Amino acid sequence: MAITIVVEDGTIVADANAYIDVAYARQYALDRGVTLPVANDEVAAMIIQATDFLESFACDYQGTKTDPATQELQWPRIDVYFDESETAFPSDSIPKNLKKAQAAAVIAVSQGLSLLPNIVAQDYVTEETVGPITTKYANPLQAGIESRFTGVDALLAPLFGSCGSGFAIRTVRA
Repeated sequence: MAITIVVEDGTIVADANAYIDVAYARQYALDRGVTLPVANDEVAAMIIQATDFLESFACDYQGTKTDPATQELQWPRIDVYFDESETAFPSDSIPKNLKKAQAAAVIAVSQGLSLLPNIVAQDYVTEETVGPITTKYANPLQAGIESRFTGVDALLAPLFGSCGSGFAIRTVRA
């Protein structure tokens, strides 16, 4: 069974499950010297995994969904401002950075990385004695261990609104 990609283009597309299509992902990867798998279904599955990853930032994105009642994905959004602009990003568009971030996430998946790994303590052995057996595990969340994809994170940063300052308040002249 073929995997169907339904691209959100800013018009609140029914059943949207991606911000890019297979051709976009392939071209983005090719421009960076990366060859994605031959089968389009494999790339489509990677795109959907990348969508799941991007959707995990729902609480971090600027603004709010354009139509929370009907839209499938987090974008398009209203009240989004880039580069200290006083003009809002169009609420019927998808930011280029979001598309690039999705394609960068597809590359990460194609290289065998899990975007949303299930973290278990056994993966983080802090001490191991073989005889008479001692094993200690770190709690990965308490240790601050989390998946980081610096390329994807850098592309998403402007969509979060703080762009590195860690704190941002939007002010409007009245």
